[in-house]
Amino acid sequence: MIHIQMDDLVGNAFISYLQETGKRRLTIQKIEDFAHSVVKDLNSSGTEVALELSRDETTKFFNYYSEWFSYLEKDNVIVLRDDITVKQLIEEFSGCLSLDVLSAYRKYDNVKKLF
Repeated sequence: MIHIQMDDLVGNAFISYLQETGKRRLTIQKIEDFAHSVVKDLNSSGTEVALELSRDETTKFFNYYSEWFSYLEKDNVIVLRDDITVKQLIEEFSGCLSLDVLSAYRKYDNVKKLF
């Protein structure tokens, strides 16, 4: 079973989103839609997936990556800091992923959930 955690999910969502749009703000709802699409895609290929998106995991994510992302609670939006590049995101969040998970994160049918 593959466990998808908040850091991999958000980091990889922003890789594709930033490359496609140049924008640095994503709503939590769009990230959740992306996550469910990725899980559905992986499940359809026979891979069991568990999302690890608890409140505790989310808090840890924002504490650990506070120099990368911020959260605007009133807008329910995650913001990628201006000085973070796609290359940095790839190096931090894509290097240790299996090929099937990486492919699911980059698949356009899943990425379009972010728009």
